Amino acid sequence: MNQARWSFLGAILALTAAFAILAYGQGRGDRRDEADRQVTLLARTVAVVTRQREIREDEAAAELPQSFVAKLGDQVDRVVVVKNTKVLASNKPEEAGRSLDQESLSDKILYDHGSKLKSLVAKNLEERERNQDRPGNAFPEVELSSEGDRVVATVPATQGDRYLAAARVEARPTPLRVGFPYLIFGVALLAFGVFFAASKVLPGGATVVVGAVLVVGSTAADLYALSAWRAEHRTQGATQRAQSILRLAPLVLPELAPSEKSAWAAAMDQDPLGVPKLELAAVRSATVGAAAIEGGIVHRGGSYEVVYASDYYRGAEAKDQKNLLKWSLGFVAVGLGLFLLGFWGHLYRFGRSFWSHRAAYGYMFPAMVGMAVLVFIPVVYGIVLGFTERRYNVIEFAGISNFITILSDFSWEDGKSFYYKFAVTVLWTVTNVVLHVSIGLFLALLLNDTMLKAKGLFRVLLIVPWAIPNYITALIWKGMFHKQFGAVNFLLDALGVEPIAWFQDFWPAFMTNLVTNTWLGFPFMMVVSLGALQSIPGDLYEAAFVDGATRWQRFSKITLPLLKPALVPAVILGTVWTFNMFNVIYLVSGGAPNGKTDILITDAYRWAFERDMYGYAAAYSTLIFIILLVFTVITNRITGATKGAYE
Repeated sequence: MNQARWSFLGAILALTAAFAILAYGQGRGDRRDEADRQVTLLARTVAVVTRQREIREDEAAAELPQSFVAKLGDQVDRVVVVKNTKVLASNKPEEAGRSLDQESLSDKILYDHGSKLKSLVAKNLEERERNQDRPGNAFPEVELSSEGDRVVATVPATQGDRYLAAARVEARPTPLRVGFPYLIFGVALLAFGVFFAASKVLPGGATVVVGAVLVVGSTAADLYALSAWRAEHRTQGATQRAQSILRLAPLVLPELAPSEKSAWAAAMDQDPLGVPKLELAAVRSATVGAAAIEGGIVHRGGSYEVVYASDYYRGAEAKDQKNLLKWSLGFVAVGLGLFLLGFWGHLYRFGRSFWSHRAAYGYMFPAMVGMAVLVFIPVVYGIVLGFTERRYNVIEFAGISNFITILSDFSWEDGKSFYYKFAVTVLWTVTNVVLHVSIGLFLALLLNDTMLKAKGLFRVLLIVPWAIPNYITALIWKGMFHKQFGAVNFLLDALGVEPIAWFQDFWPAFMTNLVTNTWLGFPFMMVVSLGALQSIPGDLYEAAFVDGATRWQRFSKITLPLLKPALVPAVILGTVWTFNMFNVIYLVSGGAPNGKTDILITDAYRWAFERDMYGYAAAYSTLIFIILLVFTVITNRITGATKGAYE
């Protein structure tokens, strides 16, 4: 019976730890998300007021951004509005109206953010023209970062589809003051106490049933505790945002044209992709006789009121509970598995075996920790992330929807589907590996020739491309392919050939990547081939020569078969490296034109860090991992590349 108690204790501790980790992650995400939203409200308000400068025709409109920024007072640490290279407004009056200093790092950051936002506005316009049914934007028009307890938000001021300026706000948001859900630890203690008492009076079979029921019941209680805790987060966050809006309303609403007041309220209710959250029902004057909004949650301050839609919170709570339920089903499965394995003695036998070989495991422990931290945990986390939607620190379970979306897109016109990228990746990998092996083997045969003089010098020169960091080489080759100043076009011009715009069409851009990676890759194959050639006994060639074998027969019957044990694993390794060669594609062609020379790994990067779809990118990466795993297994079985290692 002690074994049953220990097994139940292990299961309930694992269950509690899982919920504690989930609570910590979601709480941290909620706090970060709320901080980002508060500062984004301020930045969007500044952007809306800046737009009035372009809409209104009176003389006072020119000074409107600066006068509004001056009213913000201690609500912000820093606020600056930049149009191209000019500061339109700043909470430091001496900065207003000045031009950006080219030598100033902070001014360069302002200019870079403005240029990026301008580019995003243009890209979103193109995406809306292609996909008119898509809600919101394809790319987030909000730049967010943290500096200690400050949050920095940069948003564009736009008029219609035209970019006007960038509004950058640095502020210290009011943090959420919701404690940790310690109730889950109380549930664990209660469950163990009940099981301990039951195990003393019930037979073994009944104890298993009681333990299983308690594991499920503990999961349900923890689920309820986390749901209530998240609801408290939402309530407190909504209150804090309402207070921020109420502080801004008397400053901004008098400055806006009547048609723009609703636009400001709409801006307060958008996510970073510009999609309405349907949370904010109204921002209005708290006048007597104002029409009541059915089911609305009202926050009042001074002569204004903010009305939230209660339906939004009911929907958010239901969605949150559904998400937590999916996590809970996984947790309860693990808890029940641990309990049953422990109850039936499997964990005990594993522990006893571990203890009897503790010295061996002790020696292996540092390597196991390193592998777990650097390899296994990131791989598992990446795979799990592929089953979620993670956007702006909010993680929701999405099932296999990401994989379905990726694999069901068969369009080839815009070059963005998974299958198009896969085809480009296969073409890229095959052409590179063939060139690497061909050039590497040819040079190895040349260096192995006894008639060649100064072999050492040639070996050093031919290994140089491999010795230089590949990102430096990639940048050098990109410069060499520059249309106006590149060395390649300079040479073509000397030969009477018109300069080529290498990055405007697919095949020239693909060739730039291919040439660069061939230059980087052939030394590895050359070194492997040269080492294998030097291990072949010379007596074999002498005997074949005496028997009358031609040079080709000696190469095909002796050299190639004896090169296979070294060359096949090198080809497999080179294939995997080339399949995932990020640096060359990203730094040389940059995916030009329009992403058509991107391969799978660079496209996965863009989904994560340019389109802010982390779950989709993780699913993309998981499919890449599966493709390479299947390729490696099949290739090993066909070629027997690792056969000798296991015999």
